[in-house]
Amino acid sequence: MDANEIYLDLQLRYQHRLRRLASRILGRSIELVSLSDRQLIQRLRRKLPVMRRGKFDFAARRYLALMEELRALRQQAIEDAWKEAQVEFKELAYATQDKEEERTLFALPFRIKLSRLDKAAMLAAIALPFAGGRTDARTFDQWKDSILLADFNRIQGAIQSGIVTGLRTEDILRNLAGTRRRNFADGVLGGTRRNLEAVLAAGVTHVHNSVSDGLFEKNPDVYRFLQWVSVLDGRTSAICRSRDGKFAPIGENKLPVGLPRLIPPTARPPAHPNCRSAVVPVFDSRGLAGIIGERPFVRETAKDQYRKINFRQQAKDGVGSAAWRRMSAEQRQRAVDTVRDQWLQDRIGTVPADLTYDDWLRGQPVEFQNEVLGRRKAVLFRKGLKLDRFVDSTGRQLTTEQLRELLE
Repeated sequence: MDANEIYLDLQLRYQHRLRRLASRILGRSIELVSLSDRQLIQRLRRKLPVMRRGKFDFAARRYLALMEELRALRQQAIEDAWKEAQVEFKELAYATQDKEEERTLFALPFRIKLSRLDKAAMLAAIALPFAGGRTDARTFDQWKDSILLADFNRIQGAIQSGIVTGLRTEDILRNLAGTRRRNFADGVLGGTRRNLEAVLAAGVTHVHNSVSDGLFEKNPDVYRFLQWVSVLDGRTSAICRSRDGKFAPIGENKLPVGLPRLIPPTARPPAHPNCRSAVVPVFDSRGLAGIIGERPFVRETAKDQYRKINFRQQAKDGVGSAAWRRMSAEQRQRAVDTVRDQWLQDRIGTVPADLTYDDWLRGQPVEFQNEVLGRRKAVLFRKGLKLDRFVDSTGRQLTTEQLRELLE
């Protein structure tokens, strides 16, 4: 494998780790909001029946005070969930730069030093707007404010609608909380949890891509352009499917003729809620030629140790000592450049070959396939079932039993 293929493999593996990180962040944040759900239901169960004795007055001081109490309760819960997530996002930002550098140094067969982002640049990058909805792009604070507003409006609307239409208090509470049979996902409060999950999951992708982009832009002689890579299966959105395999330049670099262009070139995941796409940098062998010079330290793959290589000596040995003496300084430099450029081309490669996520996953160890798909589904995958068969036409994941039937 050349450097670009190695990096692509490492990046796709890391994308799975990112999704696991997102699950951890979501778990803690949803736990805080779910606690608030229970507290809200308890307060309404205790106070609402008393207020409903006789003709209900929406302008009564007790009712208005209750609404403010509920607003404050929900605001505190969502603020706390947000603070927890922001701590994780900052840690992710710092770790992202370290991981990108680690992957780069592992993939490249020689030593280089990358220009790194400072703390202010990383925080500025993650403060930019990102897509957390199909038609919206907002900053973290703007997303939080919109979730808070929508949350209270839904709660207040459901309470008032239930009172106006004469529902029993228990029915109003059921509309808010949802039913145990549906794991409480069918209630009004479930909408807030889903919104929070979508935005925070998109936030993980946003933080990773923003910091990575900043590092790539700071090192345009190392990274030449970006390739959009989508997980292609039945759940892939139309926009991600259309962007898969497209390229965008980094900095002032120009795309080679014939490469499909990403439109717009600034597009980055997440393209929508629960986006699983990634952008992967392609190393620039021409830029790297200027970095490593004529005598770089290169890594011995078998020993993971470095040794110095002399391109000038290789060029001289290639033409012979007598011919070398007759060459001008310019001719000698061209010969050295030719040897070095060919060495780089062989080891850096050009554009990663066309590769679907299905193809890539089949080349991974059994343990990793089990981790991604689950042990039972991974067995069916190794028996030949394609990833696009793991979901139905609506994007719903099929059960193991349903997948077994497809193989019969």
